[in-house]
Amino acid sequence: MFTKNNTFDQIMHTSPVRRAIGNLFPACWLERIPKEHYGYTMSRIEKEDRMDWGAPFISDSFLECANILMDTVRNQRFGFVPLWKGGHPSAAFDPADPPDKRIPDADANCAEGVWLFTANPETDSIAFAHLPAASSVPPYPSAAVSAQKREQTSARPAVILCPGGGYEMLSAYSEGIQLAQRMERDGGYKAFILHYRITPNHYPLPQMDLALAIMHIRAYADWYRIDPDRVLIVGASAGGHLCASEALLQEDLKKEVLAKLRGSNDAQASAVFADCSARPDGIGLLYPVISFLSEYHEGSCQNLIGQTDSLREVLSVERHITNAYPPTYAFSNADDDAVPVSNTIRLKEALAQAGVTHLCEVFASGGHGVGLGYDCSCGAWSEHMLAFFDRLFS
Repeated sequence: MFTKNNTFDQIMHTSPVRRAIGNLFPACWLERIPKEHYGYTMSRIEKEDRMDWGAPFISDSFLECANILMDTVRNQRFGFVPLWKGGHPSAAFDPADPPDKRIPDADANCAEGVWLFTANPETDSIAFAHLPAASSVPPYPSAAVSAQKREQTSARPAVILCPGGGYEMLSAYSEGIQLAQRMERDGGYKAFILHYRITPNHYPLPQMDLALAIMHIRAYADWYRIDPDRVLIVGASAGGHLCASEALLQEDLKKEVLAKLRGSNDAQASAVFADCSARPDGIGLLYPVISFLSEYHEGSCQNLIGQTDSLREVLSVERHITNAYPPTYAFSNADDDAVPVSNTIRLKEALAQAGVTHLCEVFASGGHGVGLGYDCSCGAWSEHMLAFFDRLFS
């Protein structure tokens, strides 16, 4: 296990950390460490280097991700399950395969790089819940879900987590790893983190990745020990748009996915997913991008639609919601200067008009990209979301 006594160089030169750490810890955060500090211990780096937002370098988070990778290599406690490759997901945890086959490069931004990161159901199905990190533990008693539900070992509800990043990068730690810990430990879920395609891959490719992920875990629900009728998708920022738009367009996306699989001569995979719905049973949205028409996030829009301006209206979710839309939780912060809070407000209005069960909240402060946001006014949002879906899934 790596500790703060290890140098950055020592950690990064341990296989497979250098090529794979970006799957769990954003590469842009590593850029906060100057090259001349690579020989420093992580303890010293924490004291001398700062994050973009002024905080000390988050060495604990970096070490956690590096240690998760090593646990994946040595113990197959976690695994990267490829989605477009086909085959049974157990192959992703096969110790006979060398690590370079089981663990993808962080820069694999193509169909072969689309995967679900999850705990190995054959060793520790909810290993996220058992990670020793304390940063995802709420500073208040978490009572939204009963102890009985939190401790069940089979037929758990599933949650697919879609990190944000403007369809340009994926914030897989604060909007992936930490949320997975919270959802498994305090919510009784089995968590999956989706690594979906980003720019220059345009719509519908990221949405197809999520649709396939939903169908995949339903197809293998028994092996994953989840309830296929309780599948939640949770996304932050652009990942929120991914979730909201997939739920809107899921029928067409399923057709696209099956056609793609048939076109790749993967008839077996196509048959496996043919009877699986791509509709989520619930949606959770953190400071989401919703609209591409007004007060929208320009980067997310351009990265997803490219030069196809006609998609602005198609992918403005608030314009198309009907009473068939899944139950939805969403929150934003009033002082968000990246994605205007009006996105969540307009979503709330559209859900109410369509008669869709929902809870949409606006908190006073916290800005954008806060993840669990325990130190902000939105610090109870995850408790509210867990309670909202617990009532619906009961």
